[in-house]
Amino acid sequence: MNDRVMQFRVGVMVLATAIIAGILIVLFGDLPSLVQATYPLKMDFADARGVSQGTPVRKNGILVGRVGTVTLNERGGVTVVADIDSYVPIYTDEQPRIAGTLLGDAEISLVPGRIVPPRQRLAQGDVLTGAVSRDPFEVFATLEPKFGATLDSLAEASASVTKLSTNLDRMFLGEDDKFEKMVRKTEAALDNFSIAMNNINDVMGDPKAREKMKAAIEALPQVLADLRTTVQGIGTTVDTADRNLRNLEGLTKPLGERGEQMVAQVDRTIGRLDETLQQAALFTKALNESQGTLGKLVRDPQVYNDLAQAAQNVSKLTKDLRPIVDDVRVFTDKIARHPEQLGVRGALDRRPGLK
Repeated sequence: MNDRVMQFRVGVMVLATAIIAGILIVLFGDLPSLVQATYPLKMDFADARGVSQGTPVRKNGILVGRVGTVTLNERGGVTVVADIDSYVPIYTDEQPRIAGTLLGDAEISLVPGRIVPPRQRLAQGDVLTGAVSRDPFEVFATLEPKFGATLDSLAEASASVTKLSTNLDRMFLGEDDKFEKMVRKTEAALDNFSIAMNNINDVMGDPKAREKMKAAIEALPQVLADLRTTVQGIGTTVDTADRNLRNLEGLTKPLGERGEQMVAQVDRTIGRLDETLQQAALFTKALNESQGTLGKLVRDPQVYNDLAQAAQNVSKLTKDLRPIVDDVRVFTDKIARHPEQLGVRGALDRRPGLK
């Protein structure tokens, strides 16, 4: 075997290796992590089922790294360290989630949370807290009782539909006369409705009736305005009556509070009035009797004449006494001025008079 044959075989082997490596790259989605630089990403999970060394780590569906180590931590969880490609940025608002597939494989997806610019990149040594998505088989196992209840409900619904179809067949095929009765009642109602519409057509078809109805509709606003005015007047009257009642209440309230006292006063007044009326009756009776003085004064003209003559005499006597009274007044004035005129004693006493 010469050197050229050996070189050819080596070339074929290298080409086959390159082809197999290309096929592997196509199948697994990216070059191995050994080809390019990476940095560690530390993640904590409560449960890392299905995660092992080499588990892919994806961001937005793109492979960005693989799991390097999986260890149990002191808090009872699992610490996963993944090798992330150096060109891929990881932010603090992202959350790693473990999702399983139907084939049993697991992968870690970096899901962004609430993005609030500017976003902060994860610093060296920071730890992301991850979550675990439910296993599809567990989801199916959980849904199994609900599927059973749903199937039971479908069976009951099917039975109800069957019963409904049976009742409809009985109704429409004549085994039950309720449908016929309902149809007859419906026909009677339609006939009555048709008669009513004909009557309305007869009324509305008359031009005079339409004119009268039109005039009534046109006068309706004025009627409503008059009615509103009347209602306002009634409201004013009611307010006035209410005010008068309140005033009357102010008058009757003291009467009610002093009613007993006022009734007693009225009773005493009536008693006094009755006594006065009795005395007036006695006076009238005495006046009407001719034996009494007042009766004689009223009935006997002679008594009246005597009283009139006495009055005249008193008047005449008063006129006669007036000059005497004047003389006495002059005399007393002179004595008061000249007391010596009274006699010897007055002559001896030379004191001046009073005036």
